Amino acid sequence: MITIQQPAMVLNAITRPQIAEYQMWNTWKVNSGVSAEDIIRNCVTVARSTPGLKLKNLVIQCHGAPGQIAIGQGFNCSNVDLFANLRGLVEKIWIVACQPALIPSTCVAGNFCFEDGNLFISEMAQAAHCYVVAPTETQINRAMVYPFGVIPSYEGLVLSYDPSGNITWRHRYPSNHQGE
Repeated sequence: MITIQQPAMVLNAITRPQIAEYQMWNTWKVNSGVSAEDIIRNCVTVARSTPGLKLKNLVIQCHGAPGQIAIGQGFNCSNVDLFANLRGLVEKIWIVACQPALIPSTCVAGNFCFEDGNLFISEMAQAAHCYVVAPTETQINRAMVYPFGVIPSYEGLVLSYDPSGNITWRHRYPSNHQGE
């Protein structure tokens, strides 16, 4: 488990079947219809309501793919600039999703290509001007409610980006996923 310093906000995607649910100082269950703009607007409001007027951590827990996170209507390179509204309001963003920082090596059937995950997370860190932690591999989350203030350890390679968008550290966690 990874302990998340408070005050923290978590965005838990509502999915069917439900994936893991985390609990923080502020916990929001986000349904698929919520716009990216409304998600960021709510994060700004919550950050400004903290005793220090900023969040130590923002945790985003959802499904993902290279260069994408599926929270609400989703984020990708086309709207990553919305994270600029969090500038000065969040110290670190933790993304718990499958492969958002992965650079895909091939396209999938139908000529649909995922985006460059490295570029996406780098641009997020630059826009929000904060640290961003994101995995490159599939994550195994148990469908359960986790204790307050923790997230499970990641699976596989995880990267941390600084406010300039550069990778400042990497760590390879053990992986239980059979496909990796």
